[in-house]
Amino acid sequence: MELDAIGMVVVFLTALTATLLGTMSGGGLEIIMYPVFISLGIPVPLIISTAFTTNIFWSLPAAYNYLKGRVVDWTFVVIFSGIGIIGCYLGIAVILSVQPRMYQIGIGTIILFLVAYLYLNTELGLEEKREYSKTRGMLAYPFALLLGFYELLLGAGNAIALSILAFYTRGFDLIDSLGHYYLIVLPWSVFSAAFLISKGYFDVQLVILAILGSVVGSYVGSRYARYKGNKFIKTLFVIVGGILGLKLLLGL
Repeated sequence: MELDAIGMVVVFLTALTATLLGTMSGGGLEIIMYPVFISLGIPVPLIISTAFTTNIFWSLPAAYNYLKGRVVDWTFVVIFSGIGIIGCYLGIAVILSVQPRMYQIGIGTIILFLVAYLYLNTELGLEEKREYSKTRGMLAYPFALLLGFYELLLGAGNAIALSILAFYTRGFDLIDSLGHYYLIVLPWSVFSAAFLISKGYFDVQLVILAILGSVVGSYVGSRYARYKGNKFIKTLFVIVGGILGLKLLLGL
């Protein structure tokens, strides 16, 4: 599709703003990117394909900023990501069809529950506690299939879910959780983008503009959030997650 000059600026700024907010809060890309792109007349499968393609380029800078100077649990990343790809595959058939209203209500309810849980547990994610046993760490992996599946359907709130999961099973704080999350979703994005592009959902102009905006936004957002620390990230988790959950629940 052809975008005029205004459309090109809108795509670039939307991608920048969405990733700036998203990398700081672990969510928010879909709140901004999807509605704006839809208003430009871009088909939903093409929007999703573009989002996953841009993820490939901005997730690594974000992960680097969060995990710089920290210990990366590569075993967790590889196993969780590998299982999650199966979930991505199962979710592809769903995104090529219209998402039912009941799905939005269900997801909105779950996100609001996670946000409330995060808010009420004041110490959750604020400090590293990596003294948990390997057996306890294994409990995270059954959820990889579900998170991979949901990443394809919408993905919003996935970082919040993973952060809570990683805190209780591996002792990660929020900075650790976000850094590992962006490493985990990188293979999911490569797989999903490749599949959707093979189905013809690709636009060079749209992808280039979205990549340029998202890389700038992710680098600035993740660097600033790492500087501000876990309390700042947790506050954004609650605010952005609450807005997203209400948006889905109310159908706004």
